[in-house]
Amino acid sequence: MTIKKVLIPLNQSELSLRIVPCVEKFFAPGDVELLLFYVTKPPGSAGFGEPDLGAGYVPLPGEESVKPTLHPIYATQQEDSISAHVKAELAPLVNRLELAGYQVAIKVSFNKDPVAAISRAINKRGIDLVAMSTRARIGVTRFFFRNIADTLAERDKVPVLLIHP
Repeated sequence: MTIKKVLIPLNQSELSLRIVPCVEKFFAPGDVELLLFYVTKPPGSAGFGEPDLGAGYVPLPGEESVKPTLHPIYATQQEDSISAHVKAELAPLVNRLELAGYQVAIKVSFNKDPVAAISRAINKRGIDLVAMSTRARIGVTRFFFRNIADTLAERDKVPVLLIHP
């Protein structure tokens, strides 16, 4: 049997994690590789970090006093920080899945358009199935707020496993 690649899109909501137990019910550990795919907006822009006024710097006799200064924080540093935070938050889940025998990877994507980011990952990584939670919009709200799952299924021709709240 070939190993299937399952992409699980995540965000900061608890709802997005509700699909994981369903994936565990449907697939045995040796049958799938799981990609936990966290999508978030890119950091706004570079900024400056606050000086550490509590550093306790004391000049030696004869030295000029040096005041703490601002230091630049770049977008890549912000992305690294966000990625590290996401991986730390998902570590208990990843550890539990790995102990059960699943192959698990985490990918953090910075994109204003979550559908585009997920679609790119599907095509780049050869994903066989997208498993995700949905808010289950119906009627007029569904018309105005197109469902990510519908868009992925149509655009990428990939099966989408959904659970509703």
